[in-house]
Amino acid sequence: MINAMAEGLGRSDQAVDATGLADREWMIHSVESMLRQAFPTLIIVGSQASIYFNEACRALLPLSASQGGAFGDMAPSLCSQMGAAVAAAWAGEAGTTDDIGLHIDRPECARETWVTAAVTPIARDGKVHAVLCVLRDVTEEKGLRARLATAESTLDSLATLAPLFLWRLDTRGVIRWMNDRCQTYLGVNLPQARSEGWTGWLHPAERDRIIADWGRAVTLAKPFESRHRLRSAGGVYRWFTIRALPQFDEHGDLFEWHSAALEVLDAENAAPERRLLWTVDAADWTRRFLNIDTQTAWPGDRPSAMPWSDQLAAVLEEDRPAFRAALETLMTGEAAEAAYRVRDRSGSLLSVEDTAFPLIEPDGTISRFVGESRIRTQAGKTVLLIDPARRGCQVRCALESDEVRVDVTGALDQTLRTRTGVQTVVYCSDSTVADILRATEVVGRELPDVPLVILGDPLATPREVIALHNSGVVDLLSYGDTDETHIAAIRAHCTLSNDNKDLSIPGRATKQALARLSQREREILEHAVSGGTSKTIGRLLGLSPRTVDYHRGKALDKLGMRSVSQAEDLFTPDQPYPRGATRRRQ
Repeated sequence: MINAMAEGLGRSDQAVDATGLADREWMIHSVESMLRQAFPTLIIVGSQASIYFNEACRALLPLSASQGGAFGDMAPSLCSQMGAAVAAAWAGEAGTTDDIGLHIDRPECARETWVTAAVTPIARDGKVHAVLCVLRDVTEEKGLRARLATAESTLDSLATLAPLFLWRLDTRGVIRWMNDRCQTYLGVNLPQARSEGWTGWLHPAERDRIIADWGRAVTLAKPFESRHRLRSAGGVYRWFTIRALPQFDEHGDLFEWHSAALEVLDAENAAPERRLLWTVDAADWTRRFLNIDTQTAWPGDRPSAMPWSDQLAAVLEEDRPAFRAALETLMTGEAAEAAYRVRDRSGSLLSVEDTAFPLIEPDGTISRFVGESRIRTQAGKTVLLIDPARRGCQVRCALESDEVRVDVTGALDQTLRTRTGVQTVVYCSDSTVADILRATEVVGRELPDVPLVILGDPLATPREVIALHNSGVVDLLSYGDTDETHIAAIRAHCTLSNDNKDLSIPGRATKQALARLSQREREILEHAVSGGTSKTIGRLLGLSPRTVDYHRGKALDKLGMRSVSQAEDLFTPDQPYPRGATRRRQ
């Protein structure tokens, strides 16, 4: 390369004086070491812009021309993108050109190559004799930067969408970062959280316990978990489940904590809700779920990925236009929201609210979408439809269109007792008195205190109708009645059922308190309030006294109480504790 450049310089001018020859010899030797370095290097010489290059440059581009060719002819794309930097170098100014995109046709395949160029003038006595261009292949680096930017954008979107309060804390417990949802609830920004700390968000009754537990976790570098209250910006305390995990570096040293808080919803006042986080590839619209768990009712078989055809099939036909409109909005590069209904594999109707954001690459293309689905039962009222002969399809459709959740079964047997949350039972009879009486017997045994509505047209005498009502039938509906009549009657019995349940608990504040307890904890605490001891409660429920003590203590801890006597106002026992047990204060 050096020799070829020297020959080109010798032919560049026919008449060259001794000074010019000395300058050129100096220039050749001064750049010789640089030309032999590993980086691809170009030398642009003379007014005709001839270029010389080393083998590394030939391997990168690759250049098939011989040394000394015109820059614009040998590498036109590179010449055009470096034109401004080269012109500035001839004026004596060094510079750098980033992200030069080149389409390289190689024997094995064509590929896009990205390079950066450091352009330096070579001058002597104030005169620029040549321009040195050192190239660097940044194709892989640019791909890594793009993937890193996409990952950061994905994490930011997930932190915004997730129904969680997220923190990052240093080894001492000082907050480094918190997501927007957390800042909005607490009414603080990140600088305030760093300076004021997080202990002020705790309920006074739980503060000492939480600080002590957190201190032990920090000392031992062990995961931390607690269930306690956090104060909102309005001064209201709500219950949360908080977890924190220690993060270790490659040497095994603790360097920070990651923490998340999930609000414990009041089951009496809020509809059951599941939240799914997902991503969608723009190429095939496959929805990939990030947090599928065993409690999710949709998708029915809980897959980690859901094809586009299955998504569309699950959406009710009348809601598909809104579903498609949201997708069209996403394709334009804007965030979108959609509300629609789906039916899970058991046939239950669920309402879904989607929020999604597009992830836009540096070149302006959309690679994928990140979103959240909030899934709820279609209505707060649940009707169990027992339909052995499949004659109640029209009633089911009418109830669901009126936003009543309908569970369907064809069996009139002991499996009814496994149904939870049922407010009214509708039995589609064969219109005979004997069949209806059999249904009242089974439902009364398996689902006591749940209203039973009969759908049928029995040929019954007045005496038989009275007998049906005495056996537990609260209403007789005809198959020939209108949908409005069916809906009004069944809804009325759902409302009556709710009213009766409300009378069994003193008030709303009590329901909110008891909603924090599991069924086992509530049952044991109720027996303890009635005067039961650990032994008598354990004998009644088939548990060991130690297990009873554990659940009772956990229930009191959740309620923020120290003794059973403080929980007496939460229950109104009908009778003293059975078997002659003496009442004992805990």
